[in-house]
Amino acid sequence: MKIFIFAFILFATLLRLNAAPHQFDKRVTDFYSCPDGIPGFDVVMTPDSLVAGQVANFKVSGTLNNDIPPGADLRIRFYDPTSNTLIAHPYYQKFNKSIPVHTPFSITAPKVNIPSNLTSKYIIDVVIEFLILGDIYGCSMADGKN
Repeated sequence: MKIFIFAFILFATLLRLNAAPHQFDKRVTDFYSCPDGIPGFDVVMTPDSLVAGQVANFKVSGTLNNDIPPGADLRIRFYDPTSNTLIAHPYYQKFNKSIPVHTPFSITAPKVNIPSNLTSKYIIDVVIEFLILGDIYGCSMADGKN
């Protein structure tokens, strides 16, 4: 009889624990300003976490300390921090219009190919630059884990 009571209590306890809602912590990629003092901006990627070999959307927004001229580039690249090499060719998208200093901006990169050969640790580097002039207006980066 004691074994039956013990088994019943154990079963009731397990049933109660299983019925309790579980809080899952969604892993979110945090972007931060690049370490060279260039101003950063907000980056939201979908999906978050990235899937190697798939396509993702990057929404970049914020305000910068310089005018962004038309023809400036949004560059997104993935590189391996252990070997300090690019994992794939960068993604580029042009700004269509000028954005004055301290004016909020938003640009979406709708189809960024995620490299199929992502390493276990990688860095996502998002830069607003004018490649021909060599000017960098803003930079944010994030540590990724595959």
